[in-house]
Amino acid sequence: MVSSRAAGSAPVLLILSAASFGLTWVAAPWATGEIPPLVVACVRFAIAAVLLFGWCRWRGIPIPLRREDLPVIVGVTATSVVTYNLLFLYGVGLAPASHGAVIVPGLIPIITLVLSRIAFGERVGWQRITGAVVALVGLALVVGPAFAGGRELAGDLMFAAGAAAWATYAIFSRFATRRMHAAAITFLSAALGSIAFAALTLLLQPAAFGALGTASAQALAGVVYLGTFGTVFSFVLFALGVEMIGSARASAYAVLIPLFGVAATVTILREPVEPIALAGAVVVIIGLRLLQSGALQSSPVAAPAAAAGR
Repeated sequence: MVSSRAAGSAPVLLILSAASFGLTWVAAPWATGEIPPLVVACVRFAIAAVLLFGWCRWRGIPIPLRREDLPVIVGVTATSVVTYNLLFLYGVGLAPASHGAVIVPGLIPIITLVLSRIAFGERVGWQRITGAVVALVGLALVVGPAFAGGRELAGDLMFAAGAAAWATYAIFSRFATRRMHAAAITFLSAALGSIAFAALTLLLQPAAFGALGTASAQALAGVVYLGTFGTVFSFVLFALGVEMIGSARASAYAVLIPLFGVAATVTILREPVEPIALAGAVVVIIGLRLLQSGALQSSPVAAPAAAAGR
């Protein structure tokens, strides 16, 4: 039983978690501007795996690795770690990070809603349908200017594909969390993902790790941020928030991720934002709020995938 005082601190933890996720849209361009994305991803998840292992040991969380669990762990790794991060890290090299900060968290709950309906037959209320439509209208406003340039549009499409990968992970995670603690799953997928990225780098770009030795402090800070605050810190804070107030209420704070993401890319990266894209971001946030409110009313437990953008 969580005390009312502890529960009162949940909003602070969840806001910090959303801010940590949102700032990955600044850290990623810093890192990939000088270091190949495969190397960035490898180091990111190596750092995350070490820290998550320490967290699991400190909290006494078991890390079982049974043969029958391997398909689920591989599925989680393939979707949320490998596929999502390849699209995320290469996407920020093509399109404005501010687009990704809206497109990814904006599309994830919509695609998850569709997949949950298909996979689990979940009932979808009118409020959630309305929220999905509103969010899609907002996303169309954000992406609209990209149709003038092929490079930018390619990046936006990568962000959309990344959202689909993360939504697929949300389905895998429902099976995985029935078998082991979410922190153990996240550790195992981070460790396996780091190994996969190392293998890909050695196979495709064997000299790429040398970029770590010549990168600026800003680029290295971006990599470290992604592995620490952008992965572990944000996950731990979200997990603590879920323990305090439940996943349905905690997931509602995911609407803050695009807000923090856009604010950070505009103020720190100095990215120009079209007025229509800014209006679209506001519309997306309204749609996400409707989606989350509908989820809270229709189901006692919401999928933790709302904490997106890692």
